[in-house]
Amino acid sequence: MKPVSDVHELFRRQRAIRSFTDEDVPDALVDQVLTAAIHGPSGSNTQPWHFIVIRDQAVKRAVSEVYEEARADAYRDRPPSASGPRQPLSAAPVLIVACVDTPASGQAGFQTGASIYPSVQNLMLAARALGLGTVLTTLHRRRKARIHEILGIPDNVESAAIIPVGWPDREYGPNRRPPLERFVMRDRWSR
Repeated sequence: MKPVSDVHELFRRQRAIRSFTDEDVPDALVDQVLTAAIHGPSGSNTQPWHFIVIRDQAVKRAVSEVYEEARADAYRDRPPSASGPRQPLSAAPVLIVACVDTPASGQAGFQTGASIYPSVQNLMLAARALGLGTVLTTLHRRRKARIHEILGIPDNVESAAIIPVGWPDREYGPNRRPPLERFVMRDRWSR
């Protein structure tokens, strides 16, 4: 995909990319998207994020196998809504696992998500601006213990997302959304 420099065009061209070429993603570009990630907002400015960058094919394969089990479980009774080509996670040149510290209570809650997902969005938008493709995946959470064991994630940390990063295997157009009026109400709930 072509790089995008206009921020408003970038929003319209952010797509879920699940199929990549086998071309490597240089460390310098990975560092750029991670730098964007750590500049995201977080609850009370705690900056509780951590990122595991996975390039090792054996580790990617182990994570991908567990993810596919979780995916099969999630869609056992209905097909997934995503269409188009889809490769296993291990086919992406890079996997980034976004992690977040859990509160002292051990219960991840609203603020925990509010602290990691804006960071993940920054990462994904930065990748798209560079011409890279990504997709936010969370199905691994159905097999969290096994993923945490594979990656050595400590008990006080949650894995919030696995983000495959790579060069898209084809050109993607803008995303499609209904008109703004479908989602926005003025002054009060009016549906």
